[in-house]
Amino acid sequence: MKRYHDTMDQLRFTPEQKEDMVDRLMAAEAAAPRRVLPLRRLAAVGVAAALVLSLGVAGATGALGSAGEAFAGLFSGGAAETEIIDQIGYSIGASDTSNGVTITADAIMGDTYSYAVVYTIQREDGKALVNDDVLARVSNPSTGALPLAFQFHDITPLGYTGGSHARSWFYDADSADNAIQFVELRTQSAPIEPGEVTVQLRDLEVYNEDYTARTTLAKGSWTLKFQLDFENSSRVLPCGQTFRLDGAEAVLNTVTLSPLSIQVDYTVRGEGDPSMDWIEPLSLSLTYTDGTTLDLSHAGGTSAYGEDAVNCQKSMIFDQILALDEVAFVTVGDVVIPVTQ
Repeated sequence: MKRYHDTMDQLRFTPEQKEDMVDRLMAAEAAAPRRVLPLRRLAAVGVAAALVLSLGVAGATGALGSAGEAFAGLFSGGAAETEIIDQIGYSIGASDTSNGVTITADAIMGDTYSYAVVYTIQREDGKALVNDDVLARVSNPSTGALPLAFQFHDITPLGYTGGSHARSWFYDADSADNAIQFVELRTQSAPIEPGEVTVQLRDLEVYNEDYTARTTLAKGSWTLKFQLDFENSSRVLPCGQTFRLDGAEAVLNTVTLSPLSIQVDYTVRGEGDPSMDWIEPLSLSLTYTDGTTLDLSHAGGTSAYGEDAVNCQKSMIFDQILALDEVAFVTVGDVVIPVTQ
């Protein structure tokens, strides 16, 4: 019962949505066979509360939209990629409202080390959150990134203390509605443990024309909680090879490849100087079965320095979902590793 009430508390409706609920329920009432009873039109709030019951059931059965739909235009390049997203991701629906603005975590997908979350942000009164001038200032045409930022943003898996790196941006998935979207891609240095994640967001801000300052667009504080629990789609490739990296000896510990991301774990021996960068110099690429190559050398990562060695993870989330049966091999430095089909 508590889980049911928590689900109900996450649902918010604009006046337009409430009116639509009234119309839908009145139509259903007219069509259903029933005893003849005195009839009067219910108050909009009461009808909206009644429709919440059906929406709660719909949410539990996945009728509110799939992960593939939520990530459409971000990763999927066709039906095959959408099918993969639905296998490695799921809808969330957790939301919070502050000062008339609702933020909803729509869907998440992930693998052993990485995950991607997409959110929808909109005003409860149905008005546009972002004006046309801001929507026209796309800073990155390839992603549709808008000149927006949160004043504070933190996402923390329960009990996680390792390192991570991320990228995120805002975009407008549908110019016909009043909402905008926010997506975050994050990779951890340690495997993701199933469990609860807490997202804290505060004060949505907009950049000025030359990106030298920001002003508050929507003041508020939002907290969302949901579960990390992915189907493991990753492949761990055979490793243990030794190679040279900028003159130093290195050993390849593991390469983990999934449709969403890649992580390369390696140890550079005899190099304990924390001023050295052992992430950027490592070349990394995928070669497809058709002979084309995807260069991933620009991937980021984390390093842990010891007395006699440096342990490194170089990793990234892909711009497009991969079909692993189309990848022939991974090249790390001068080490070529076949991807077993």
